[in-house]
Amino acid sequence: MSTIVRLLILAAIWTVPVVLGTAGHFFGLMVDRGSMPASHIVGHSIAMWFVWVPATPIIFWLQRRWTRGPVAGESAAALRASLVAGHVLTLGGVFLLQSWATLAVGHATGHIPLHVAWTANLTNLIVNLLLYDVFIYLGVVAVAAGIDYARRYRDRDLRASQLETQLERARMYTLQAQLQPHFLFNALNAVAMLVRRDRKQEAIDVVVGFGELLRYVLNESGTLDVSLAEELGFVRRYLDIERVRLGDRLRVTIDVDQEAGRALVPNLLLQPLVENALKHGIVVRPEGGALRIAARRMGTVLRVEVEDDGPGVAPGFSLDDGATHGIGLRNLRDRIDVFFGSAGRFSIGCGLQGGTLACIEIPYRADRKQPATADRVLVAG
Repeated sequence: MSTIVRLLILAAIWTVPVVLGTAGHFFGLMVDRGSMPASHIVGHSIAMWFVWVPATPIIFWLQRRWTRGPVAGESAAALRASLVAGHVLTLGGVFLLQSWATLAVGHATGHIPLHVAWTANLTNLIVNLLLYDVFIYLGVVAVAAGIDYARRYRDRDLRASQLETQLERARMYTLQAQLQPHFLFNALNAVAMLVRRDRKQEAIDVVVGFGELLRYVLNESGTLDVSLAEELGFVRRYLDIERVRLGDRLRVTIDVDQEAGRALVPNLLLQPLVENALKHGIVVRPEGGALRIAARRMGTVLRVEVEDDGPGVAPGFSLDDGATHGIGLRNLRDRIDVFFGSAGRFSIGCGLQGGTLACIEIPYRADRKQPATADRVLVAG
């Protein structure tokens, strides 16, 4: 905001007592049946109040300087002494300027005879105006202190909010970084298993697919959220690797509506759920099993489901059982909690037809860059 704009705002504020003072003079004259030139009444009020316009920024500056305290090499006593002297000089300057301005208005309107000197008018104003000016000055100081306190309180809240956001983002990045090596180690283990079984061509295919996954993970390592369509593309490449290992034992259905495909979700949201379903619901059975991935927009909520037809969760299941479920699902739960707080839900239980159903509900946020496309396909091994 420029200095001119600030002065105009101050002039508008100090116009209020000008109007009130003028109205009070006219009302007093009506009651006393007296007479006084209207030009003098208006001019006198302007002379009395508008001298505060240039003084107000000085008073505010002195108050802020008082609040900030001494700087390096400056004693608190010296600062207080200089600021008190500044306040006294500012008040004295306002009073002297008022005495000159009111006399000039009185001479111009003829209400004060020209032979009345400034010293005589000054003596009269010391008696009738100085104490009044002191109270006005203290009022301006109080307003300045209140505004300064409100500004510092707001800045403190803003800094606290920014710090909290930075801490949450740092925690999110930490959790995401923790998940990535966990996933990569699992993929490398799949490659090692194929090599040990002398399935060289399949191992080569897995390495190629693994390279694509690694490129995606590295490219998106600094991204907190992606569209669900992008996440599904990553999961498909992951399933292609698993299909080399499992063959016809793996049957996958992906059912995602148009709006859900555009939703923004935390990066690597689906992979831990898919990995858990494969490990505990499909790989454990000789005949394999079916995996279903579904997503729907339900008003302001995005619901994502990953379900298998395996043996289901054991009695007393808990995500905190690290010996059984590793870091993947706990990591996902923590990321949802950091990202969405109480607005996010993550649960794992038995499906309607048996097996395990993992369900995530988060606020729906559309990725405007992502086209609305449906994804309803059956991927067979």
